[in-house]
Amino acid sequence: MASRDAANPFESALRAVAADTPGLHVEPQVSIYDPHFLGRPDLVDERLGIILEADSFEWHGSRAALRRDARRYDAFVVRGWLVLRFAWEDVMFDQAWVRQMLEGAVVERAERRCVTCRAA
Repeated sequence: MASRDAANPFESALRAVAADTPGLHVEPQVSIYDPHFLGRPDLVDERLGIILEADSFEWHGSRAALRRDARRYDAFVVRGWLVLRFAWEDVMFDQAWVRQMLEGAVVERAERRCVTCRAA
């Protein structure tokens, strides 16, 4: 699942897990506007309104980075997006748990938001 569209290999690993999740169709680095630019999350399923973030400590380990990301995630959530954040250790060493979370998100969003997705 590695491609130059991904920001890094960690994101590609999360995308590989997502690709094995029935009903989930993510695209890397999708710019989201509502109506102004909100951000460009790692992986986005626009149909279900799900955002997946591959959150590494290296990138998110300062106070400024934490604040920036918290504000961005909050802006997505109040506009109806479901934001799931995954740590490197889980994506690399506990993919069964990551897949379980993704499957749960697909069920929740399909039931609440997307009548046509239930058949997917």
